[in-house]
Amino acid sequence: MTRQFETGCETHNHQAASRSIGRHARNPIGKIGRQVAILSGGLLALVWLIWRSGEKPSRLSYPCQRAALGAASSSLGVAAAISSLPFLGKHRLRRHRRLAVTTLMTVLACAALASFAMLGRTSSDNVILLAPPDVSPDIFLVSQTRGPTIDRFGGVDDLLTLMGTRGAKLYRSPAQSVTAGPDGLIDIDDTVLIKINAQWPERGGTNTDVLRGLLRCIVDHPDGFAGEVIVADNGQGRGSFNWPQSNAEDPNQSTQDVVDDFALEGWSVATRAWDAINTTSVGEYSNGDLTDGYVVTEQPDAETGIRVSYPKFRTPFGTYVSYKYGVWSLRDASYNANRLVVINVPVFKTHSIYSITASVKNHMGVVTRNLATDSHNAVARGGLGSVLAEVRRPDLTILDCIWILARPSQGPSASYAQASRRDQLLASVDPIALDVWATKYVMIPQIIDNGFSVDYYDDTQNPDNPQGVFRRYLDRTMSELLAAGVPCTNNYNTVRLHVWAGDYNLDGDVDLVDQASMPMCLSGPDVRRVDECGRFDGDRDDDIDLRDVFTLQQTFTGSRF
Repeated sequence: MTRQFETGCETHNHQAASRSIGRHARNPIGKIGRQVAILSGGLLALVWLIWRSGEKPSRLSYPCQRAALGAASSSLGVAAAISSLPFLGKHRLRRHRRLAVTTLMTVLACAALASFAMLGRTSSDNVILLAPPDVSPDIFLVSQTRGPTIDRFGGVDDLLTLMGTRGAKLYRSPAQSVTAGPDGLIDIDDTVLIKINAQWPERGGTNTDVLRGLLRCIVDHPDGFAGEVIVADNGQGRGSFNWPQSNAEDPNQSTQDVVDDFALEGWSVATRAWDAINTTSVGEYSNGDLTDGYVVTEQPDAETGIRVSYPKFRTPFGTYVSYKYGVWSLRDASYNANRLVVINVPVFKTHSIYSITASVKNHMGVVTRNLATDSHNAVARGGLGSVLAEVRRPDLTILDCIWILARPSQGPSASYAQASRRDQLLASVDPIALDVWATKYVMIPQIIDNGFSVDYYDDTQNPDNPQGVFRRYLDRTMSELLAAGVPCTNNYNTVRLHVWAGDYNLDGDVDLVDQASMPMCLSGPDVRRVDECGRFDGDRDDDIDLRDVFTLQQTFTGSRF
């Protein structure tokens, strides 16, 4: 096209050139459109630069900020030069053209500034509720996780055992055991929905070894599991359960491979990709609508601006599921919320826009970005808190920290080379507390180990900076939950941390064999001991003292295998 244009220029005669000038003088819309486009691009770059740099000029040295500054300077400079031409050649242009150009540029500038001011109001001027000082959620931690065997994952076994020793039992059963009891989570005929991250390959998705371990524990219900398990996600149009390169010890082990293995054993286990239904607006079952799709609120949330949405679908086994209301019975025309158990299993990563993606952000795979919901933009305003408060909170979140992405400006995609191995699993029922604690004690240490200074993560991932990107959206999410009467906290100092410790021989229990090894590992306070004896370090202070003896007593399970 360039060659043709040049040839045409060479063959223009003076008469053709005169006609062209006259035509553009009579119809300046094309040139005005170009000026408007150039100015708009410059203004958008400038708005982004101001938003990302805020009150810290040092951020202007970041690569993205430098690129945005260059784009803004170039675009606005070109626009200014073009707009001055009418005044350099007044005799060739009409008065209304100058007026039109000036008016359009003024309107665009005002619109951009108004949009920026509105962004500031919605993200900072709303009243943000503070965390109640008496909220102390439990967080369960397994470090140095035992890895996969043929059909299990040792870290998951240890995590659920740890939870059971503290009263948070996986199985609802009349029979009492370390992991079962009348107040347990999963009954024998429940529909269990495991929400993973299936949007990205390699280390960007939930670890499929962890998924296998969780599925094994679910179907191992001591009373005999007769329910179904659905592994689900909305990858917003790019999700897959069949990534050829997956997050596992064996990169060829996809989510679908794991699910198919359980299906071949005869269990009712399947995947469900909500990508296929995220553009379909539907009503609830109680309104007579049996169609698979997304239920969307008519009006945006007053505080966060999100139109709350959630999936509603029929499983491959014929069960009608509303993510909000639970299992729908056609026979009784009623919902049973207790028959639906939701387990949230995100992978822990940095995020180039929202800095941290973990327990809260994984709910972008629950909502739809389509159907005019403004879901992704609303994350900054606490929109996922509106979803958690108005629709459903997961019954349990297991945070996958086997491999994490810990690079301040990268994510949510994560290659094998970018990820860092942590071999940790965490769990909690409070997604806010889990995210802030894990960021403080898992993500930030790894970011530092990866060679980044505080200048790189202070305004993004730093959980101690309330003006940072992560804390701003997390605090607004928490505020939405607190306003709905849901206790939660962004104060990592108030959590009750429970650590899996005492399994010296790594056989999945803490029994007399392990207890017999404790005396030789006792070092006393402040005497560093980080070899195999570190398996007794329940308070994670790198020594083995009387406090760790107390933890051993709490974690003691007796021989289980």
